Formats: sequence, C-alpha cells, structure tokens
Amino acid sequence: MAAETIATLGPFRVGIEPDKAAAFSAETGCSGQGAPLCYPAVWLAEPSVRTTIADYCAARDAVPVHESQTFEFDNILQVGKNYDLTVAFAEEAEPPRLILTATVATPCGKRAAHIETVMRIVPRSKLGAAA
Repeated sequence: MAAETIATLGPFRVGIEPDKAAAFSAETGCSGQGAPLCYPAVWLAEPSVRTTIADYCAARDAVPVHESQTFEFDNILQVGKNYDLTVAFAEEAEPPRLILTATVATPCGKRAAHIETVMRIVPRSKLGAAA
C-alpha cells in the first residue's frame, strides 16, 4: 500500500552554525572541514518535527524505531549558510511506518537537498514487559 501524506510542516529557516557543525562532526567521528553529509538529520530534531512524531506515536501507543535514512544533494550544504526546510509526513499501514520526506532549499528557493527518513511504528504492546 502506498504511503499517505498526513501532515506538512514548513518551510522554516534552519542553518549550519560552525560550532554546532564541528561538534556534530566530532560526535559522529567525521573528520575534515565543514558539516558531515548527514548533518541535515539534526534539523529533524526541530521541536515542531519532534512534536509531530511524538503526537503521532502517542495516538497509537507506539514508539518509532529508525529504519532507514537517505540523503540526496543537489548542492553541497555550506557551513554558515541558512536554508529553508519543509517536512512532509506520510504513513504506511503495512507494516506500520512513518515516513518523513524533507526538502532543503536555499533562501531563494533552489532545492539543495532531499532527505527521507523511515521509522517503523511499533506498538508498545509488542515490546514486552521491558517497555
């Protein structure tokens, strides 16, 4: 069954601050200058995105389990620059998944990157007594 879009957030302004990019790079074991290619994952922790995921899972008495993530770049993202992020949320029924599709654009509207994050939605009842 195809995924059905249930919500869209944005666009909202995000950036790659040099100090945060350096810290993320060090924590993820990436070396070199600039932000690692996976840096846009940081933006998916924005409060409005986190709240949407939390509300979705709470309504289903479930937890999200990271299944996969892909990044496609039209241009290399630059440290010190700002971007506009739009996130669409879609759900799949079988197996239950929440799919985040994010578009990163320059302030003038040119697409810079596309991100897809897939989370398996696991009912708490299937987690056993440890949950």
